[in-house]
Amino acid sequence: MAEINIFDRTLKLIARDHAEVFMKLAFPGEKINLVGTLENVEISLPEERVDFVHEIEYNGEEYLLHIEFQLQHQKKFPKRVFVYSAELTNQFEKSVISLALYLERRESQIPESYVVCLGNDVINQFSYPVLKIWDYEEEIRSGKLRELAPLLPMIVKEATVETLAEERRLILQEKDDKKRARLLATAVTVASQYFERDFLWRFFREEVEQMHEVPFISDWIKEAEESAAKQGFLQGRQEGRQEGRQEGRQEGRQEGYAQACREDIISLLEDKFGVVKRNILNYLDKVERVGSLRMLLKKVSKVETQEEFLDLIKIAVGE
Repeated sequence: MAEINIFDRTLKLIARDHAEVFMKLAFPGEKINLVGTLENVEISLPEERVDFVHEIEYNGEEYLLHIEFQLQHQKKFPKRVFVYSAELTNQFEKSVISLALYLERRESQIPESYVVCLGNDVINQFSYPVLKIWDYEEEIRSGKLRELAPLLPMIVKEATVETLAEERRLILQEKDDKKRARLLATAVTVASQYFERDFLWRFFREEVEQMHEVPFISDWIKEAEESAAKQGFLQGRQEGRQEGRQEGRQEGRQEGYAQACREDIISLLEDKFGVVKRNILNYLDKVERVGSLRMLLKKVSKVETQEEFLDLIKIAVGE
């Protein structure tokens, strides 16, 4: 599975699954009903198709909603929106509403129309609404647009470990198991453009189990588990599924899991602070309880200094 393909597919799934959110942002105050979704729509252009269009209803009239993502602006994008709108209008004999969603922050002006000019005179013009997702950063962070939390690394000025911790916190507030799993998988996919994948699996270690049933990321999880199994990182979780566990093996699994937690903590500290202080490493070796190590793992993203984290370790070991 090519990395660019899964990333592109993930963005399209966001547009498909959260069309109502984007409609509210693009047309605030309008009562638009989402009726259905048509997928893999063939159009009369060589080797061209539209992944999906939404069927919507407004004031008793039916329309098609075509949503296009742009990671970075492409010069031919306005023309493509115009051509796709014309083809869909002709094919379905319905009015088409085209909506462009821009993801990565951009300072220069974004075109909102396809224009044909003679000299300086505008002869034809096709306009479409543009949503700049970074304009809604505060609404996403506040939880009002929690569905878009996986996009945070793309819209902030610099994606950090704190960004990942914030989006994870927002996603875990979702009560629906399937939606939460898809959001987590989407978060990992999007974040893979800014962080090493091995690091992301360590960061989302406790959420991996929830993502197992999400098809578009299953291959990544399988690769991660195979790699981790070779290093012994996932030994505790994998053996824990087996019946007839023996006491000696249980003890070994606990120690293996504890060591994996320590290594994850050190990795996160290195990403955040650079070189990890020796006294932190020494004290971390004294923490034996898996529960305490898991607590410390969650605290890494919240501390401001290594000294603050050292104080937490000392509390964990009873000093």
